[in-house]
Amino acid sequence: MSSFVLRYFPVHSRAETIKAIFSYAETDYKYETPEWPLQKSEQPAGKLPVLVETLPDSSEYVLSDSLAIESYLVDKFKLSVSGSPQIIARQQEIRYQIKDIFEACTLYRYATPEAKHMFLDYFLSSTKDIVAYHEKLLTENGSNGHYFGDSITYVDLAAFATYRAIELQLGDSTPQALELFSKKNAPLMNQVFETVAGQPTIASYLATFN
Repeated sequence: MSSFVLRYFPVHSRAETIKAIFSYAETDYKYETPEWPLQKSEQPAGKLPVLVETLPDSSEYVLSDSLAIESYLVDKFKLSVSGSPQIIARQQEIRYQIKDIFEACTLYRYATPEAKHMFLDYFLSSTKDIVAYHEKLLTENGSNGHYFGDSITYVDLAAFATYRAIELQLGDSTPQALELFSKKNAPLMNQVFETVAGQPTIASYLATFN
């Protein structure tokens, strides 16, 4: 069997979905936090996260970029939706939009005081539109706590993990942002969050927030 190392900073950010995938797939991994910037040059493209897989023949496979790592693990653990090219593209659309929400949150969090209001407006407006669209997609899937079918797939995990990261990062500082994800405004997305959180195999991921 392969063994895995995930390198990232000691924060809840771009590696959350990767950690959730490992947890749901019941696959152990070692979490390393490289000394930064001292070890930056040792990482592919000088960026994190990085996945290091040691294969059964003792060779190593090193992969960078959060979405590339997710895609690799999703294929490896068979968590992708199956079906037509249109369904596969829909999965990617949803994942990219979840990423867009996270990126907008990051822009707001790290904006200068002068630009804070502008980036908050962008975060709120763009997220509101995406949430509304996802509520529509979830309705079309039967309002059953899943984006596709009736079982956990990649984007269920991504939506849940990204929301947990945003919730932790914003805390009580920006209630109008978290309100976008409330049961009132996003009831079907909340069903997804609750469905994922209720999976016994997601417990090790939830433990990283303690």
